[in-house]
Amino acid sequence: MRRIRQFLLLAMATLPFHSVSASAQTADSLTILSFNVREWTRDTDESRQDTYWKRRMEAMERMIRDVDPDIICLQEVLPPVGRYVPEGYKSSGLSVSHPIYIRKSLKSSGHRFSIFWEACTVSGIRIINVHSRWEAKIVARTVEQVNAQLTGKDVACGDWNTFLKNLTGAGLKMESARSILGIEEEDTFANFTKPESHGAIDHFFVNGLTPLSYRMITDGYGVAKISDHYPIVLKIKIK
Repeated sequence: MRRIRQFLLLAMATLPFHSVSASAQTADSLTILSFNVREWTRDTDESRQDTYWKRRMEAMERMIRDVDPDIICLQEVLPPVGRYVPEGYKSSGLSVSHPIYIRKSLKSSGHRFSIFWEACTVSGIRIINVHSRWEAKIVARTVEQVNAQLTGKDVACGDWNTFLKNLTGAGLKMESARSILGIEEEDTFANFTKPESHGAIDHFFVNGLTPLSYRMITDGYGVAKISDHYPIVLKIKIK
């Protein structure tokens, strides 16, 4: 009996300890990460240390663990990128190219899907993950469809591939989180191949919610750049 007890104590001592994250404990806020990962098929040359897709995705995994978001909105995803999302998240909806991952402890429902966006409801808030294009007609179509998804408490984020003025000009019925927080727009396009600037083309918008903080991540987490877009992070008040 004593040997059995010692064995059980030893087994328990060697089990991995998973602490509850600060985000999971904060019931009055949600942290959302938006990130265009760049399609892995564009970076299959293993000799290129800084851009080879596996190294970038390993860096992405380190970044996600560090940020510890409640919701992850990815764009330009192709298998097998999903396996680099850490454990503790569940995939939402039907989209492969722009999926939403949600902390497993959170309740989610109401999945929606389109070629340029995916949406679901998390803790009573509609989350819309966008991957649109530059063309004015596509911008207008995306804005129209995002507006149609609004419930009164909404966050829309992603790679919109256009500037804030174009989205507001197209009639987006949401406010820029950066503008609310008084943060100047930064160039979110981290181009691998050219020094040119595309400006701020990745955005967070809110409707009926208060943004608490916003930041853009420029740390490469072990590589020069995780992607040709910088990850952006928004914390919102939900109560």
